[in-house]
This record gives sequence, C-alpha cells and structure tokens, in this order.
Amino acid sequence: MQKAVYALSLAYVFLFGWAWYDTSTASMDAAGRGMALGFLTVGIGATAILIIPALILALSGRALKWALGLALAPAVLLFLVATAGIL
Repeated sequence: MQKAVYALSLAYVFLFGWAWYDTSTASMDAAGRGMALGFLTVGIGATAILIIPALILALSGRALKWALGLALAPAVLLFLVATAGIL
C-alpha cells in the first residue's frame, strides 16, 4: 500500500505539472490564463491538504489503509465532480 500512495502522489505531481505547463503556454488572453492558473492553484492546494497527511502516514508505516484512502480521495472527488457535470 505504501507504493500505491507514493505512485498516486507522483501521478498528482505529474498531472498538475502538465496542467500548469499546458495552461501557461496556451494561446489565450491574460485574464483567462490567470483565472485558469488560479483554479489550478486552488486544486493543487486542496489536493495537498489530503496528500501530505497520506504521505506522512505512508512514510511512518502506520494506518496504511487511511493513507491510501486519503491518497485516493482527490481522484474520487474529481471523478464525482466530472460526472455531476455530465448528469
């Protein structure tokens, strides 16, 4: 379970890094880019609130199920938000 928490954390870093780079280099006006980067910053902060405790629990080797749950929570929330927009 520790490796899964580490892999999810690394996946979030790559995902947000790619989204930040893609938004920064997109051809849009400055106001739209600023708003998009602001939303990304909020998403990164919300993800960090859940990922940092998950990494601390995984590094200490205690409560690995809680650590995995905390690491999966941002992906589950993103999925729920995406499907709520479709439904």
